[in-house]
Amino acid sequence: MPVPRNSNITTGLAFAASAASVASHAVHYQPFIYIFKPLAAVFLFLLALYSWARPKQPYALWISIGLFFSLIGDVLLIRPDKFFLLGLAAFLLTHIAYLIAFARDAKLLPRPFVLVYFLVAVIAYTLLVPKLPVPLKFPVAIYSLLLSSMAAQGMIRFSILRTMNAKLAAIGAIFFMLSDFLLAFDRFHTTLPIASVLVLIPYYIAQLLIALSTVPPKT
Repeated sequence: MPVPRNSNITTGLAFAASAASVASHAVHYQPFIYIFKPLAAVFLFLLALYSWARPKQPYALWISIGLFFSLIGDVLLIRPDKFFLLGLAAFLLTHIAYLIAFARDAKLLPRPFVLVYFLVAVIAYTLLVPKLPVPLKFPVAIYSLLLSSMAAQGMIRFSILRTMNAKLAAIGAIFFMLSDFLLAFDRFHTTLPIASVLVLIPYYIAQLLIALSTVPPKT
């Protein structure tokens, strides 16, 4: 199956826009944040969508749906003071879409390592819960459960399929967990130095790897 001819170009554009978004956050230059944060999400979405458009793979479609909700979440979280809950809801839908994608060609089979994902989520939530506002305790718990389930299923899928694309998705899901936990820790527990950079670098690594997992391998 041939690789889409423009996948390398789209990947390069996604990488460049992601780097520009991180740099814009690092220097707190709001006009560029409003440009490059959505732009990075658009290119990531297009990378997966183009991969789906050729062979019409359901996996790529569900990843595209997840990246579309990520785009919405990224836009909303430019102003977390006003739209944090809506952004959280958008990324909750992202994780549901990714979970569906990871489960389509790999059954939800229990593996011992799955416990590690949920243990990390429980530890992170336990650290956060004393400082969480009461209205957020339940939504954050649900979010943590779905995030860890998505990441665990990504690794289950790789353990079954053993393909490079499945490996990219599994590693991407781990980086997504790292980014979200850093974001939550900074927002609700202890302020981190250069928090936006620490959160965004693993976030963009995650999204790029997951988007690239839709690109058909060379044959």
